[in-house]
Amino acid sequence: MLRQSGVPAIKNSQSTRPTKNLALILLFGLAVITTSRFASPALELIAFRDDFEAFERAWRAGVFAVIEQVSFHDDFESGDRGWWQFPHPEDWAILSEKDAALGVNHYLHMKRNREPGVPRRPLQFALLKKAKVGSFDFQTRLRREGKSMIIVFNYVDTLHFYYAHLSVDRGQQEPVHNGIFIVNGEPRKRIAGIDAPPALPDREWHRVRLTRDARAGTIQVFMDDAHEPLFSVVDDTFTCGQVGIGSFDETGDFDDVVLNSSDAGCEPGATLRPAKAR
Repeated sequence: MLRQSGVPAIKNSQSTRPTKNLALILLFGLAVITTSRFASPALELIAFRDDFEAFERAWRAGVFAVIEQVSFHDDFESGDRGWWQFPHPEDWAILSEKDAALGVNHYLHMKRNREPGVPRRPLQFALLKKAKVGSFDFQTRLRREGKSMIIVFNYVDTLHFYYAHLSVDRGQQEPVHNGIFIVNGEPRKRIAGIDAPPALPDREWHRVRLTRDARAGTIQVFMDDAHEPLFSVVDDTFTCGQVGIGSFDETGDFDDVVLNSSDAGCEPGATLRPAKAR
């Protein structure tokens, strides 16, 4: 379920107008997306002190918003796809299989692929609804049916986002496989991972973890139990947006999706700056 609460620190009325000498705004907001009953409030104190004019400009511009923290977990056991925004809902289904440890396990299955867009970029991915995040920690289990799967993040719109391409190929073999890519109004471009080993060497379940620090610009992708990232880059072109799961032009499965962020509720925006691969 989605729960959101919060009271704006100040309303546009004379009775609540701040004093000139000291303006203290308490912003308290909580937004939790969860199926695991996890909740964590966020509290921030912003003091404008003696700078009343700066406060009044911000107040009149309506920039004060609730602070949001997001914790999300979807294991698809409920059979509900309502958290997800699909480009073609008929292409996705929740299936089940016998699992030695779990008994019967449910997962999200891509039933068919779709042609990439022009300029060339992936379009067949499901986005998590109502969760725009800047910095975050994202994890999921995934299993490819073809050669690759993708994780989309900081999604602004269909022409502006990042994605991690997880493949059986090395980037040296397939220049557009296995790495971190950016779509910025033109065909996707690699920004990391050219020398990395295959992220998905077989068709078994694997766990991927993607961490994003929007302020530092860092993006790191870890596979399974690795302590060192498989892909790593510093880029601040996009610092806010949705996250998603899918494939460039193939199919596969996802399970146990986890998103944690204390940087939610942001508004997407692009600053065109070059990436620094490492």
